[in-house]
Amino acid sequence: MPARAACGGGEGVSGPVCTPSCGGTGQGMRHSDQGMFRYPEEVRPLFLETPDLVFKDGRRVSPVEIWDYMTEEAPKRYPYAYSTNPSFGGRFSCDVWLLSGIKCSYMGMTAIDRLKDAHSKGAPLVVIQGGYTFEPYYAAGCIPIGPMFPRGWIMNLKEGRGFDESNRMGMALLEESRKMLSVESCNLIACLTIMKKMKVPVNMVAPCLCTRCSDMAYVTEACRHDTISQAPLHIVDYPVNHHWGEWRVDYLKEELQTLTEKLGKLSGREVTDRCLRDEIRQQNYARSLVRECQKTWWQAKVPPTNSSDSGMAHLGVGGMFDFTAATQILEETLDEIRTRAKQGVKGAGLVDDPARLYVCGSCAHTNPGFVDSKGGVIVGRDDMWSTATMEVQEAGDPYENLARAMASLPYERPTVERAEWTVEQILESRADGVIFIHNWGCNYQSAIARMVTDIIKERTGLPAISIEVGELARMESTEQFQNRAEAFIEMLA
Repeated sequence: MPARAACGGGEGVSGPVCTPSCGGTGQGMRHSDQGMFRYPEEVRPLFLETPDLVFKDGRRVSPVEIWDYMTEEAPKRYPYAYSTNPSFGGRFSCDVWLLSGIKCSYMGMTAIDRLKDAHSKGAPLVVIQGGYTFEPYYAAGCIPIGPMFPRGWIMNLKEGRGFDESNRMGMALLEESRKMLSVESCNLIACLTIMKKMKVPVNMVAPCLCTRCSDMAYVTEACRHDTISQAPLHIVDYPVNHHWGEWRVDYLKEELQTLTEKLGKLSGREVTDRCLRDEIRQQNYARSLVRECQKTWWQAKVPPTNSSDSGMAHLGVGGMFDFTAATQILEETLDEIRTRAKQGVKGAGLVDDPARLYVCGSCAHTNPGFVDSKGGVIVGRDDMWSTATMEVQEAGDPYENLARAMASLPYERPTVERAEWTVEQILESRADGVIFIHNWGCNYQSAIARMVTDIIKERTGLPAISIEVGELARMESTEQFQNRAEAFIEMLA
């Protein structure tokens, strides 16, 4: 699934070309008469001056190849990703002049192809749960993938689908998944149940339980009883306890050592302390770039990018399956954000002085293009931002250092402590209001949403609401959710 999306054909779009607010230089994403968009030719000369994108295996992809893929091949293979439907949350950013954004979109569009290639060359694919460190997986030569991966893989088996067909297929997979697991579980987690039937190439299920999500236990238990996949199962136990102390670090250290040993046997690679330290250094650097991008964005007089481009945490936390390429894109993004902040360039598609929204919650998020079109802008999300703030010590025992960093993740702390940390981020981001979003069936987030929003309102004095969405904010839930989000933005304006 693409990581970015396009300026929708709703408010702010006049005819085939976006309004001047959609590009910083007066031009943004061009649209065809069939509800599809294309990158304007005026951007091409500037983009071709950017450096090649270099991947971990040494493969280089030139700007020409990226441009050709994004303008010729991808629209034919995945037309749904180029839809101008304003309600679709997976559209590309209309800020075509953010050149690093085009590369980030390329990473998202080619993710499945890259995973297939890596798997064919022997790299094991391991299902994980988000919200914690990924170093052991990559150090062992494995590729960690989230619980939504099986659905994304299956949806990409057939190319050329339009927006409506893609939506229907996605919903059908979710419905089938719930029947195979539990109608009470989160839809995102339920997607894992289609692994066995659809023969998705997963080599191991090795999540960290109890981080940001309780429903992962449904899947791991189902895997244990062989109702889902023949892939081996290994659970990393994250000690959720109000009593802090060294025992948590020691316990996590042992868990990570066992995990790494299992992953090494799976890939046939010996994972030395040096290998793990190298991975820590690389991912530390990626996370530091995310922090610098976000801090620079928050300190700018006007938002230097739109909501689609404001969060780079997915690049620095997960690496989009290749931290070498992701780090390069983050470096280029930081340069562009610094330049825009210095010059006072406003993000494409934003109104003057937009309502600044901070979003809380896992998995479900506001549609960034919709928020922008209604006069708002997303200034931050507490989900992956928590992991992006993690800095692992690089000297000493790598397992102990990883365990200590994991044990202190702010998003995974007891609810009051998590809320207090979130308050700090909200104040630093200069947000005007807060929306806490959670999926129907998410027992963990739904249980704490009210407490977190109450603490935020008490500590900041800002408006804060919690919204439950069904079906991962798609289909029937979309209109209801967007109506509430629009009303909240209007209240802030």
